[in-house]
Amino acid sequence: MFARKRFWRFIFTFFLAEVLGLTSNAATKPKIVSFHTKAAFSAQSTERTWSVPLKSRDGRTIYVLSLEPDFYVGHQVEGLDLVLRYPSDQRKNSNLLAPVGIWHGLQSYMFQAADFEQGAENTAFGKSRTISVKRLGLEIRVTVLNMSISPISNGAPQLDALDLQIDVDNLNPVL
Repeated sequence: MFARKRFWRFIFTFFLAEVLGLTSNAATKPKIVSFHTKAAFSAQSTERTWSVPLKSRDGRTIYVLSLEPDFYVGHQVEGLDLVLRYPSDQRKNSNLLAPVGIWHGLQSYMFQAADFEQGAENTAFGKSRTISVKRLGLEIRVTVLNMSISPISNGAPQLDALDLQIDVDNLNPVL
């Protein structure tokens, strides 16, 4: 009888923890210090990659956020990808902002010149976009402040400049 009560108490406690989200993956991920910055890209600049560390409350670098160009043949920039990686991850194709599993098409972390042909307001994601990475407990808000494109020889556009406002926060910020 006593063992049965203890069993049901355990089940109730576990169920309550699940309902309150105490056992979720995001709750166990380290919290970052909220981060607000502007990122600028210019095809004319020799510095083509923008990168910043995202830190935990104790000062450790947990992630690195960067803007990385996608090139056409001939070094014209067709677009930029906002990339989130672990600091130890040097793989070129890794991006924690990418959906898990098989996916295709334009994603919210991609800033493609062809998508800007009708202006930033008329892109697939609009002038502002929010990228939620639930498995990491992060939310990234990006606003296009300025952009310019120009045609290249094959008629496709290239990205000449892009200025972004980027805000990174925990999905459930601690007050």
